[in-house]
Amino acid sequence: MQRHASGRQLGSLQAIKHKLADVYVAIELARSNAYYGAWALSTDAPDLTSAAAAARVAASGAYELAAQENIQTHGGMGFTWETDCHLYYRRSKHLSLVIGAAPFWKDRLIDAIEHANAA
Repeated sequence: MQRHASGRQLGSLQAIKHKLADVYVAIELARSNAYYGAWALSTDAPDLTSAAAAARVAASGAYELAAQENIQTHGGMGFTWETDCHLYYRRSKHLSLVIGAAPFWKDRLIDAIEHANAA
């Protein structure tokens, strides 16, 4: 709400609101999966593997989406060194490399679900 473009606050533009709503939904989904994963860990639930993989996939996806939309929302300023937007984007990419890319965790989630359905 602090930045202005064409005489209007950026936060008042409908396209920005849609981007922020998408990020909010992704974050809430990741939070829900993280809570379920924490519950599965604390109760030693049999679907702990799938809960952990789902939490990882949702969290990394939400973080990457938020970092990308952060740069897009800030426009040209988002890719400069003046703002920290590029730091979050680089951190999301680095995190994916360090703890495993999303396709790896999606495959683990699919394997866990297939194993649970086969039993």
